[in-house]
Amino acid sequence: EIEPMGKALATLLGTTQVFKKSEAVDGRPVTIFYSKGANGKASKMAFIESGVYQPDCAHSWAIGVNEKGAISGVRVLAMGCPHAMPCKASSFLDQYLGKTPADAPKLKNGINTVAKATGSSDLTTDAVVRTLTAYSKVKGKF
Repeated sequence: EIEPMGKALATLLGTTQVFKKSEAVDGRPVTIFYSKGANGKASKMAFIESGVYQPDCAHSWAIGVNEKGAISGVRVLAMGCPHAMPCKASSFLDQYLGKTPADAPKLKNGINTVAKATGSSDLTTDAVVRTLTAYSKVKGKF
């Protein structure tokens, strides 16, 4: 574990009063935590994503999306291999800040990977793309 989920969610959502929703997006279960705005609807969202670099290097992230639908932060929850650790640096993760669902199709080619951690870099990008895609399908639902 790199960062406890509760701490990551509080950072991304700006509050410890969070709500949880599970949705199916493209046939895949998605866990979403969110804060509510003054109108009682979801305001900021955090999507929990995971991936495995074969054979068994598990990674997980909490990925924040702000009120405007842009990535507000990527928090590493866990990484199963020591060589992946450079992928938790802000110098890498900050590349995703401000990306929106419109950026998702071209994101794979727009992110600089970390040398000797290419697989983990790609897993992170895939997680952000899934988040942006899921956000575009669930926004306004709750």
